[in-house]
Amino acid sequence: MFFRDFAFSAGELLLPKSIRNRGALLAMRRLASAWARDGYVLSYPKSGRTWLRTMLGSMVCAQYGLKVENPMELQHFWKLSSGIPNIGFTHDDSPNLKFGHEVDEDKSHYRNKRVLLLTRDPRDVLVSYYFDAKNRMKVIDCDISTFIHEEKGSIDAIVAFYNAWAEARYVPRDFLWVSYEEMHADPRQVIRSTAKFLDLPDPDETLLQEIVEKASFRNMRNAEVHDSFGHERLRPADPHNPESFKVRRGKVGGYVDYLSSEDIAYVDAYIDRHLHPFFACYYSKEKVALSGKELAPTTGQIQAPTIASIGLAQNTELRASNDNHRRERFMRLAAAVALFASGWVANELDANFAPPASAASLISEAQEAYVASSVRAKMVSQIETSDVDRGEIFDATGVDLPEIPVDWVVTDAQLYPSDLGNSVVLTMVTADDERVSLFAAEEDTSIGDSPSMELNNGVPVAYWEDGEAALALVGELEGPRLLELATTLDRES
Repeated sequence: MFFRDFAFSAGELLLPKSIRNRGALLAMRRLASAWARDGYVLSYPKSGRTWLRTMLGSMVCAQYGLKVENPMELQHFWKLSSGIPNIGFTHDDSPNLKFGHEVDEDKSHYRNKRVLLLTRDPRDVLVSYYFDAKNRMKVIDCDISTFIHEEKGSIDAIVAFYNAWAEARYVPRDFLWVSYEEMHADPRQVIRSTAKFLDLPDPDETLLQEIVEKASFRNMRNAEVHDSFGHERLRPADPHNPESFKVRRGKVGGYVDYLSSEDIAYVDAYIDRHLHPFFACYYSKEKVALSGKELAPTTGQIQAPTIASIGLAQNTELRASNDNHRRERFMRLAAAVALFASGWVANELDANFAPPASAASLISEAQEAYVASSVRAKMVSQIETSDVDRGEIFDATGVDLPEIPVDWVVTDAQLYPSDLGNSVVLTMVTADDERVSLFAAEEDTSIGDSPSMELNNGVPVAYWEDGEAALALVGELEGPRLLELATTLDRES
């Protein structure tokens, strides 16, 4: 890890931003970003990732003496100490925004990485995501039965995501499977196994007790009610609606309280028919009985799967298929050159490390810019331009705009003064004649690199981070459509 941090820091100190964020070096920086990750924690949304992330973050803070407000920001902690691995947290191409046949099956970009896959009973994921999509993201407005049969992110997408990883589990260098049900049954063992897998120090019993208690459902719910972490990731959309909380119920098998017998039968049949046998613990009791296998009563609904490691455990029959150390050494050398050239992350030894900006501030600025651009569009006296030179904008502002789809029309491009610093606003019309506004600022944020969405004052705002740019797309469109357009922009970049 010293090798990685030295390369980043040297590039940061020796090369000016105008050089390291242009052309080939920009591409190298993005490749280096992926290379610098030591491992990933992946899950379908609403599978318990916030819970696991809080426990791991609290553990690392205690072990390394970090004083941070939000332990969930574990992905940034490596900047504070060279001994902390660079761990990414992602929902892996946002399968919740797709139908099952659209879910990406190519996991080659995780080759030579450690991947921890966190899963949960698809039935519980289905119900929990429904309430999240309806009450927090506000991208659907239908009853749960309609959602199951007709909407993106339903049971077909969940099963497709699980199946993709069942088939691709040999792709990463090391693979660890952990379940939400197992975290309920034995959180201490899960933390210990996860820490070992991610190359974190082994916590003692006292620390384990502390972090498990801190991340208990009661304390997590209390933290959300009081906004203790100061982050929208753990903040209710409506404090008066318990179904809008991020920490909603935390119950294993709770889907039976929300699904009709007909919907349960439909979901069970879909899982039994389509889910990969690697995740057979999620089959219905009827299928398990027919197969002659017993269902352990540990969780009441399903058997908690045993943690499986590929390429790490000595006694496993499963082995990583790509453990080519010679090629990996070559790739590390090449990536070191890219890291030195790019230097896009600040030196982790900098005592003035500033906390990343929140999504709330980005959303607020983006919506204000959208209102201003809407007013501007109605003023005949204003001089507008549709010419967008990304290089020129970057040289003048340091803001790295994403590529705009060729069938979109830019009707206006303006510099915009904001609390986030230099910012740019593009007003655009899509191929389907939809008016949207893209707000871009050069700012380190705590948001993810895949588009998320919130409803702000009745207007949907999709936001994400791309390298050093914080981006937000605003438009008076249906939430799912705006999120789809944001995903298109993210892929173009």
